[in-house]
Amino acid sequence: MDIDIAGKLFPNITTLIVQLCSTGVMLFVFKKYLWAPVQAYFAKRADFIETQINEAKDMNEKAKKFMQESEQQARVSAREYHEIVERAKSDALKERDDIIIEARKEAASKIEQAQKEIEAEKVQAKTEMKEEIVDIAIEVATKIIQKEMNTKQNQELVEEFVEKVVN
Repeated sequence: MDIDIAGKLFPNITTLIVQLCSTGVMLFVFKKYLWAPVQAYFAKRADFIETQINEAKDMNEKAKKFMQESEQQARVSAREYHEIVERAKSDALKERDDIIIEARKEAASKIEQAQKEIEAEKVQAKTEMKEEIVDIAIEVATKIIQKEMNTKQNQELVEEFVEKVVN
């Protein structure tokens, strides 16, 4: 059993040359026929991926911008809502105050009118009472003159007169 150690340690030169030549031929064929299409495919793929990334960035930017605009519009709408509510409150309070003022004016006017009517009725009652007193006084004077002058009868007539005036 003879083992050729040198043959095992060092490769065969012919095999090495054939392998190098076949590798060179394969490299040449690859370079000549496949290198350009593979490069074009990779360039196309890189452009496609870059386009996708740029579109995603653009969409992300647009989404952020839209979100900011939406938030801004929401703030503006909330501010307008609060302004409208405050205006409605102030208008309602003003309307309430106007109604109260108008009601007070109307009440004061009715009270004043009632007081005037009461005063007019008092004046009329006084006038009627004066007329009645005058009529009664004339009647009493007439009765006194027709009757004899008697103190007791005069006293009774005066009391009767007072009784009529009071009632």
